[in-house]
Amino acid sequence: MPVVFANPAFPLQAGPNGTQAYVQQLNLRQMINQVCGPMGNPDVDPEWAMRIINDAYREVVQRRNWYGLKVRGSINIPQGVFGGGQASVTTGSNLVYGTGTNWTTALIGQQFRIGFTYPYQSIYNVDPINQILTVDIPFGGQSITNSGYVIAAAYQTMGANFVRFDFAVNQQQGWPLEVNVPCPVLNTWDVWRQSLGWSTMLATRAPTADGQYQIEVWPTPYQLQVLPFEGWIQPADMQLDTDSPYPFIRADLLVTKAIAEAKVAIRNSKYYDAYASKRKDDEYNRKLESMENQDNALDQQDVTWDYGFENGRVGFGPGSTWAQSHDA
Repeated sequence: MPVVFANPAFPLQAGPNGTQAYVQQLNLRQMINQVCGPMGNPDVDPEWAMRIINDAYREVVQRRNWYGLKVRGSINIPQGVFGGGQASVTTGSNLVYGTGTNWTTALIGQQFRIGFTYPYQSIYNVDPINQILTVDIPFGGQSITNSGYVIAAAYQTMGANFVRFDFAVNQQQGWPLEVNVPCPVLNTWDVWRQSLGWSTMLATRAPTADGQYQIEVWPTPYQLQVLPFEGWIQPADMQLDTDSPYPFIRADLLVTKAIAEAKVAIRNSKYYDAYASKRKDDEYNRKLESMENQDNALDQQDVTWDYGFENGRVGFGPGSTWAQSHDA
């Protein structure tokens, strides 16, 4: 059985295939049965038990960037459109009219701009017959008729489950990209976004309208680029009986936390036991610390590595291709 797969919901990511991992001992139904069994509280409703198991799951997931939540993937940037007809924009309108253009629906999700003194605007719709773009924000400058323009994939969405990069690289140029860069830092380098070409930074931007993690690729890419990456995701709640936590996140840890809650959930239940709840909560904290130690053994995060970028800042050094072909 393959370890990784191309996720149909997130086709540019590869990660655990969704089946119960060998390192995982319980599925959701088995966890609910333990919480609602004699070791927990038989008086609690199974639906409620599922809710507190998922609450514990989310609490654990958000505690750190767990190794089992890591995915790898690729940011595939298409060729930009620089020229090819002219564009007209009107103050207060989010419609862009093309003259002599050849705009297709393939441009949806890319960014449009006129000149360097106006920001990128994301393309939400394309009318290929009438050559009209619909962008996300109405144009705020003075109306412009028949001007040059740029369409480029300046912003990238990483999928609704993506939360943070570990690394990304510019494969063609042979250099690492700076990731998780605050946008204000990028603004100090190039507030007008005049730099175009081979990218060196991935800056965090505001989420998309549907809540997806969004980045800006800089310098703005105008040619096809492929940027391999690894990063961490937020898993969905467990819903089906056969669902299980992601690899290396212990199911017994979640059960322990849920039992601690179940023991004090119903005060008039004969299974109410505040002392047992406290013991289970202490047990949960010990198991959580143990799991964090195990996670460090898999993917060290509690120390900072010094890789020695002798050729300059990450993303701004000459890259391995340059270094191999020039005297150091």
